[in-house]
Amino acid sequence: MISAGKTLRSAAMAILLGLVPGMHAFAQTPSPPGLTAREIIAETQAIAPGGVNDLIAVDIGGIKQWISVRGNNPANPILLFLHGGPGSPMMPESWVFQRPWEDFFTVVQWDQRDAGKTFSAAGRKPDKSMTLDVMQADAEQLIDLLRTRYGKKKIFLMAHSFGSILGVRVAQHRPDALYAYIGVGQVVDVVQNEVVGYRLTLAEAEARGNAKAVSELKALAPYPPASFDDFAALGKLSIERKWDVAFGGMRYGRDTDPETAIRSLSPDYSDYDVESADLGEQNSDAILIHQFKGVSFDGVSSFKCPLFIFAGAADRTTPTVLAEQFFDRVQAPRKKFFKIERASHDVPFDAPGEMLVDLVRDIRPLASGDAAK
Repeated sequence: MISAGKTLRSAAMAILLGLVPGMHAFAQTPSPPGLTAREIIAETQAIAPGGVNDLIAVDIGGIKQWISVRGNNPANPILLFLHGGPGSPMMPESWVFQRPWEDFFTVVQWDQRDAGKTFSAAGRKPDKSMTLDVMQADAEQLIDLLRTRYGKKKIFLMAHSFGSILGVRVAQHRPDALYAYIGVGQVVDVVQNEVVGYRLTLAEAEARGNAKAVSELKALAPYPPASFDDFAALGKLSIERKWDVAFGGMRYGRDTDPETAIRSLSPDYSDYDVESADLGEQNSDAILIHQFKGVSFDGVSSFKCPLFIFAGAADRTTPTVLAEQFFDRVQAPRKKFFKIERASHDVPFDAPGEMLVDLVRDIRPLASGDAAK
C-alpha cells in the first residue's frame, strides 16, 4: 500500500523534474500568431530597456549611409565594425554572433557605399566615384560622428577582410580617435595574398584528390592575373574563391558560404535590402578592383595605437602566415596576435565566443573610464 506521504513526495518530485506537463504551460506565454522568422529573431536579439538600439541613415561623405548601433549599456565602449567585400555588409549577418558582444560593447555595423541598405538608399545607382580614399574619409567621418553622438573620447575599430584595408589606413591616419585597431582576416599585400592563397588552395585540392578543382585552378595560371583592370581578372578571382570556399577556407569545416540565406533572416533588412546587398557587392568589385593591386602595407612599420589581430588558423582567403609576418615586424604601444584554431576566414562566425572572451579580457580594458559623458 502506498502512503499519503509517499504520494505527496512523488508528486513533488515529478513537478521538480518537469514530469507534470501542465506546470510548464502555466509558465509560458503563447507566441503571437503569424510571427515571421525575422520577427522571432528580433525578439531573441532584443536590447534591454535603457540600452542603445538605433538603425538610422546618417549623412556621410555627402550621401545617406546606414548604420546599426546596438548595446545593452550606453556606458560601454563603442566598437565599429568595418565589413569586407568590398560591398559585403555584415549588418544583416551579425545577428548570428553579435548579441553577446552587445553586453560589453556598443557595436556599430555600417553599410558602406554601394553596400546593403546604403545601396538601397541610393536607388541601387552604382557610385562610380567610389575609391579607397573616399571610403577611408567616410570611415573617419563616421568615427567622429559616433564619438560626438554617443559621447565617447575614442572608439575601438574592428575591420574584417577588405575592411581591414580601410582599417589600417584609418589607424595610421587617425590613431587619436582609437583605443585600438583590431584586424580580422587582415589584408597585408593584395598581390601576395592572392599568390599565397592560390598556392594553398591548389595544394588542398591536390591533397583531397579533387581532379576537377586541380584542373580549374591550374588553368588559372599564371595567378594572380597581371592586371586587375578587367572582368577577366574578376573571373579568375571568382574561380579561386569558389574552391577556397568549397575547401573550408572561408568558413571552417563548411563547403558553402550561405550569406544570402543568413541576410534574408535579418530583422534589419527587407527583401529589397537583401537583393541590394547581392547587387552592391557585384558593383563594388567591378568599381574597386583596379585599385586592389596597389594595396600593400609592407611599408608600414608602426602603429600609434594598440594593435590586435584575429586570424583563423585555416584561413586561405587572407592567409594567416602573411598576417603573422606583418604583426611580427610592426611596432605598436601594445599588441597581441590571436590565432584561432578551428577557424577560417570568417572568424566571428567560426569562433564568436572565443573572440568575445579575448575582446573582453585583453582589449576592452583599454577603454576603462570612458563612460558616457
